[in-house]
Amino acid sequence: MKSALLFCLAGLVLATGCTSPAETPSAEAQPAKAQETPIVPDIEQRLAKFSPTPLEADLSSLSAEDRKVLDLLVQASQYMNEIFLRQVWAGNPALREEMKSWNGKDAEAARQYYSLNFGPWDRLDAFKPFIGTQAHPEGAGYYPEDMTKQEFEAWVAKHPADKDAFLSGTTVIRREGGNLKAVPYSQAYKEQLQPAAKLLREAAAATSNASLKKFLELRAKAFETDDYFDSDMAWMDLDAPVEVTIGPYETYEDGLFG
Repeated sequence: MKSALLFCLAGLVLATGCTSPAETPSAEAQPAKAQETPIVPDIEQRLAKFSPTPLEADLSSLSAEDRKVLDLLVQASQYMNEIFLRQVWAGNPALREEMKSWNGKDAEAARQYYSLNFGPWDRLDAFKPFIGTQAHPEGAGYYPEDMTKQEFEAWVAKHPADKDAFLSGTTVIRREGGNLKAVPYSQAYKEQLQPAAKLLREAAAATSNASLKKFLELRAKAFETDDYFDSDMAWMDLDAPVEVTIGPYETYEDGLFG
């Protein structure tokens, strides 16, 4: 089962939800044009089920040092959003870019609902598409869309040396020619994990809390090595005004094996 890269942050006076919605695409990023991809006719009614709710917290008890650390961690969290978007579906970034130029009465509602759902499938309606007609891939963005569970298991049975990598919670499976290949998160999401690791190291340098410093340094290293054991152990010992959970945890997005 593959793990989604998520972010949660908690403190004595602070709590933010795991993985806030993906960045809402701007309709002004490209010249407006008619969009041909169908949108469900009740998209406005679906969007109306959600009520925008500001999340506020009293940060007055945090020191200037803790506020600086907090700011760096929130910046790192934005990269987790981008990774999760790709883990939901490999085609998400391209669709998000395409949607920027859509116009028409339902275009903005579709963009907002896409942002809420991290993709074109309605999580309140059994992952049925509300944009386009493509069925939700059972393996999300972790596996080739046309790969079956039987193909995966047959490959592992025929190539036992690949078993550990294929079953790892921190690899994605890709096709290379006619073969299947396990790609570690550190490579598949290098564009996001490297700057996130840099921000964690900056946060580690900014804090005087030894337990938080140790965790952040080890978690930054894990983003580059895919070995999360030491940083998980350091998280167990964490005792700081700001407590962060950032990394690969939940497996519910993997419909094939999760």
